[in-house]
Amino acid sequence: MQWTGADTGKLAAPAVAEWCDSLRLLQVGAIHGDTGIALVLYPLQAAMVGGRVPPGKYVVLPPDRADSSRPSAAVALRWFAETSIRGFRGDSGLVTLESSVPGAGAGKFTAALRSATEGSRVTVTGSFEGLTVTPASPECAGRPEEEDAASEDEPMDEGEFADSG
Repeated sequence: MQWTGADTGKLAAPAVAEWCDSLRLLQVGAIHGDTGIALVLYPLQAAMVGGRVPPGKYVVLPPDRADSSRPSAAVALRWFAETSIRGFRGDSGLVTLESSVPGAGAGKFTAALRSATEGSRVTVTGSFEGLTVTPASPECAGRPEEEDAASEDEPMDEGEFADSG
């Protein structure tokens, strides 16, 4: 993939695809060093056959709207600049899933992204191929509420960091 706009760059890295069954989403991601991209596809429930995400076009929406506007996609990109981490979220574009056959999952994408911290924009384009979708860990849906409440009352072990968010 490559991006242009407020900054330019590119990434060529192995992609990983994971199906989160509890949230009914497919996440495709690639990371190399401190640079990474994630595409999340939200298929229509009724269109899924045998647990597979159907090929087709997934419109990129802002992450807070993508899950409730199926079929859709969300895109995020981040890299380390000289003095900061640059993070961007997609607000428009298209992810095309061309094949979802195991070992041959392929697609392409073009999306406009806005900085998560200031107003700059980039456009990212790229493709992926040869994906085998694997099941995501049970934590793909986050921790259950009872675990969240219990962990707040427990003291931290030496060497742990508190979650600031």
